[in-house]
Amino acid sequence: MGTMYLYLKKNGKIKLIFNPYKKNMLKRLVIILTIVYMNLAFAERSNETTPHSVAVNVMESVLLSLKILQEQNKNSLKNIENLVLSKLMPNIDIDFATKIILRDRWDDLSPKQQIIFIDYITRSIVQDYVGLLSSYENLDDLSIQIEDGSTINGNKASVKLHIAFNKNNYQSFITLKMVKHNRWYIYDAVFPGISILIHYQASFDSIIKRRGMDGLIAIVNNN
Repeated sequence: MGTMYLYLKKNGKIKLIFNPYKKNMLKRLVIILTIVYMNLAFAERSNETTPHSVAVNVMESVLLSLKILQEQNKNSLKNIENLVLSKLMPNIDIDFATKIILRDRWDDLSPKQQIIFIDYITRSIVQDYVGLLSSYENLDDLSIQIEDGSTINGNKASVKLHIAFNKNNYQSFITLKMVKHNRWYIYDAVFPGISILIHYQASFDSIIKRRGMDGLIAIVNNN
């Protein structure tokens, strides 16, 4: 098979000497080292996440998964719900979102009541996204771009996205509000004219105005 030698020179560099009739062996070595380098570089880049890259990656993953379901004619509401639970919800900070929705009322709740509200908000938001995704059709030519006006302020960020598909016949603008703990999470999605969190705040405020906080707790507890 020929022989390959590695010599450590006085200047600290390594010199490779090989049998000239066994060039294929060197080629294999170069290919292997190149692959290892590329994998290490990719792993390093993947750790350098920004709220912008997280926002784009999450939306791309969700919409491409939905496209696959549509192509396989498996885009039932149940399958879309499973998609939301597996692809989207792990990237949403429901605890943080629930605290914002309830504002100063959060601290007045017992730990058990807090868990009930988190569960209610989780189930409600899942169904909100199921309804939204089920309305999307023909996801060909998907394009997701970061718009001007995206900001980062400490551990919070606001990322504006322009989403287009079906040869630009469908276009939407969405702002993802994000917070960083050990990594970046989404806590609110703002569509033209409506924020998911503000929607729930208004709904809860309306119930509290009519039935009080105990009435809201009763409604959430029974759902």
